[in-house]
Amino acid sequence: MIRTVSKHLLGAATALTAAALIGATTAQADTPVRGGTLTVGFPSDSKTMNPMFSVQFTERQVLYLVYNTLTRLGPDFSINPELAESWEVEDGGKRIVFHLRKNVKFHDGTDFDAAAVKWNIDQRLDEQVGSPQRKQLLPVVDSVNVLDTHTVEFKLKGPFPALMGMLGQRVGFMVSPAAAEKYGEELASNPVGTGPFVFREWVRGSHITVERNPDYWEEGLPWLDRIEFKDISGAVVGIQRLKTGEIDYAGQLSPNDIRAIEGSGDITLHPIKVGRWYSVQWQWDAPPFNNPDLRKAIAHAIDKDHIVAITMAGKAATASGPTPPGLWWYDEGLQSYEHDVEKAKEYLKKAGYDGSEIVLAAPGTGIYQKISQLVQEQLQAAGMNVRLEPMAQKGWYGKVVKRQVNFTPMRWTQRPDPDGLLYILFHSDGFANTTSYSSATVDDLLNQARTMTDIAKRAELYSQAQRQIVEDLPYVPLFFAIEYGAIRNNVHGFEWIPDQIPRFRELWKSN
Repeated sequence: MIRTVSKHLLGAATALTAAALIGATTAQADTPVRGGTLTVGFPSDSKTMNPMFSVQFTERQVLYLVYNTLTRLGPDFSINPELAESWEVEDGGKRIVFHLRKNVKFHDGTDFDAAAVKWNIDQRLDEQVGSPQRKQLLPVVDSVNVLDTHTVEFKLKGPFPALMGMLGQRVGFMVSPAAAEKYGEELASNPVGTGPFVFREWVRGSHITVERNPDYWEEGLPWLDRIEFKDISGAVVGIQRLKTGEIDYAGQLSPNDIRAIEGSGDITLHPIKVGRWYSVQWQWDAPPFNNPDLRKAIAHAIDKDHIVAITMAGKAATASGPTPPGLWWYDEGLQSYEHDVEKAKEYLKKAGYDGSEIVLAAPGTGIYQKISQLVQEQLQAAGMNVRLEPMAQKGWYGKVVKRQVNFTPMRWTQRPDPDGLLYILFHSDGFANTTSYSSATVDDLLNQARTMTDIAKRAELYSQAQRQIVEDLPYVPLFFAIEYGAIRNNVHGFEWIPDQIPRFRELWKSN
């Protein structure tokens, strides 16, 4: 980004003057200044700002500003201190002692301490509370105990390497117990954490506003006075408003989306580090998709290369399974069902398909809708009767969870540990298992792998599990997306975390 500014300056000045300007610009870009408002455009599907109940993607962009987590994920998916300053892992991984930061306060003025940590985890474990994170924690955590004001002990039911990464995500967001008691269910609209920004306003369908926490514990941060999230209908509107300066940031942009701003002197593109996994899914246990031959027919009918050519300008890698290259649990030998229309027709005949209508949900107006249209065309070419059912992006995933949507495109981001995605999607008890996929073999492999510390052994178990999953077809894997965040050049400090949730907390504006 600095080099882009420097080239611009060189074109408008003598070499001597340009050198001085470059030096000044570099110094300015390297030295954060306080003040300003960052405006973020996103197609919001937010439902709650209570992290114990959060399931929507857009919610976490706000949650990471209002709340801190116990651990922090790094740009390389490393696990780093946040509210937990340090920790010891003992008893073969079954006991973790966290040493918490001192002099940290919630936005309501109450103290963050070991009792608050225990309350937060106990709430998630409490069946009466009904947090969707209970399914993640219940098989893992035996108890959380206060050792002293700033020391808390997690006793686990067995070794569980993925816990440290989970505590840097939804499970690790620390809510003010006093605020929860004060607001009750209304905490969803009145979030209170220890984060760098304080929640100010949420006008549904319009905007969410957070403001600088003047008492934030992390020295110097935040630089910005305010961040405003503005609801936009999709990438086209986001790019238009980015070009005019109405917003400072737009995300989830495809190679096709960015053509209008490539080469812009005012905007910098930030490609993601690990591609989001796109697929189509169905209710594996419900008609017509409980017929394995019909699932295979659909898998053979889908042309992933063509979908990538249209949606990703041919730049994305097709997927054989849920794990992209570059992660240690990636299986390079994994093979999925190849595109073969004749095989698709053979499996349709085996399935006894009689031409009945297959309904494919087409959420939103962007890439999901395009994928749905392409899949419809490809299945029709193989002899299937497919009807698209358009639906609003907002509320769509909630309908998937409630089994009100059967067949639909889907996308997921990776987690710092394979258990974080593979278990929740493919274990019979996975809290995000919206396909109702159930395999005793896969359950056993995932159960074994999640308690091991030996990376090589875990990788082999995850390889076996993924091969079985791909064969069983709860999802048809499509591709790993090439996506971008676009940000105006007077905004500095942006860096991706591989989970693709933009953090924003360390950004600053130069003018």
